[in-house]
Amino acid sequence: MALSVTILPGLPAYGPQATPFPTEWGRFGREGTVVEFKDDDSCWVGNFRPGLGGINLAGVHPNERDAVVVARGDLWVVDPVKRAALYILPAIDAAIEVRDPNGWLFSMQGLAIARFGPSGLGWHTKRLSWDGFDQLALVGEELTGLAYDPMGDTWIPFRVDTKTGNSSGGSFYAEGTLTSDWERLAD
Repeated sequence: MALSVTILPGLPAYGPQATPFPTEWGRFGREGTVVEFKDDDSCWVGNFRPGLGGINLAGVHPNERDAVVVARGDLWVVDPVKRAALYILPAIDAAIEVRDPNGWLFSMQGLAIARFGPSGLGWHTKRLSWDGFDQLALVGEELTGLAYDPMGDTWIPFRVDTKTGNSSGGSFYAEGTLTSDWERLAD
């Protein structure tokens, strides 16, 4: 049986205690995003500290050996054999599943886009929006959408190459800002 990763409605009432992530967070019975990891050899439950806000998601990592958990916006990569997790990114508020290679495009608080694939975080764009995205659409190898501009109360189009992370457009492009410091393109 392949790895199965499922979000549960809450902590199990019986059986072994859920493994908390991070370790110090779950010591006092707090409940976060509760996820079951099951394969041929074992079944165990993880209890993930929720982020400040965002989506919940659980699935098999594109590398097909680990798992991916997004707990109210916080992205974790889980080694189900070692029962260990590594915190990767905060503030994920949307996920778009992609292929070639398998993975996701993540909206990072409606400000930037990140690509997660078999080798982990592949790239993330510069900041594209002041405050949110709308009308995200994936067509071939391009993500398009609208970025909110609060100064004009308008939506500005943007484009992202899903292979490289190279982007154009958007509402956040002020001279002298740290916009390029946000960007990490694919190798």
